[in-house]
Amino acid sequence: MPEFNIAKLSGNRKGIQVLKLTGPFTLMAVFDFQAVVREDLAAGVVIDLTEVPYMDSAAPGSILNLHVGCQKDGRRYALSGASDRLRTLFKVAGVENFLVICPSLVEAEARLTGNAASV
Repeated sequence: MPEFNIAKLSGNRKGIQVLKLTGPFTLMAVFDFQAVVREDLAAGVVIDLTEVPYMDSAAPGSILNLHVGCQKDGRRYALSGASDRLRTLFKVAGVENFLVICPSLVEAEARLTGNAASV
């Protein structure tokens, strides 16, 4: 089974940080994810899910915790590149309407910087 990894990258727009997740996002990875999102992140954070093949039932809860933490701290976030499989999981888990989900990294960054019309 592939390993779960989190890469902290600079975004293509000022003030945006990208957390690129790769591998299966399961209970074993939730604690690593939570530790990274509790660190001092940029005001705008994009969680790139393009290379996440699947999640178990614990992962949407950790993403929802990110949502709540960003609201509390006045930060913005977006998820990008979620496959149909992941979007179905968000829907089944009942969190799809709470999360900021964008089809691509470019669109997520634009949304966070308020330049969605220029994409």
